[in-house]
Amino acid sequence: AQSALGLTSDDAAQNLDNLTRVTDVFVKANTLANTSVQQISEALTNKAGAALRVVNKDVEEGAAVLALFADQGVKGAEAGEKLNVVLRDVPRAAARNADGFRELGLEVLDADGNLRNMADIVDEFTDVLGPMSDAQAAATLEQLGLTRSVGDAIKLLMGGGDSIREYEEALRSAGGTTEEVANNQLETLSAKADLLRSRI
Repeated sequence: AQSALGLTSDDAAQNLDNLTRVTDVFVKANTLANTSVQQISEALTNKAGAALRVVNKDVEEGAAVLALFADQGVKGAEAGEKLNVVLRDVPRAAARNADGFRELGLEVLDADGNLRNMADIVDEFTDVLGPMSDAQAAATLEQLGLTRSVGDAIKLLMGGGDSIREYEEALRSAGGTTEEVANNQLETLSAKADLLRSRI
């Protein structure tokens, strides 16, 4: 997952710092949402990590969206695929059909043409598609140049902008989480017994 995110380095100290950051984010996501460290890793190694790199998004924002997917019951490689199609197809459609997006009040790209924060994008799609029937929403997404698979992923995220923000904020202060969780596990009686046996 670290490699997929482009966070490997030939510099040993920098590589360790990056690994620690990724690990802390994964473990924190595990403690916040209905997902595991392995599922977050599987999602990022299944296209999502590379997709985040392409649109200049960091591991914290990506993991926040994956945490919301997990809360909707979509985890692991499936979540990685859904995040990938959103990150790949939404900017592409917005660039090709800028007028159509603008007419609906969808501003997914900033002034420099970069993808805005995912929480803001989810809020905008929620505002636009939320009041529509399923048929209207499907027709609107098709009009915007978005496929059914992208639409399905967006529908799972709709209404979750605030959750993404909360997750992202928590993940940005995830430093030390792995060590904290490991130390807590060592405090259990069975862990202490294992340590005692090891010492003996």
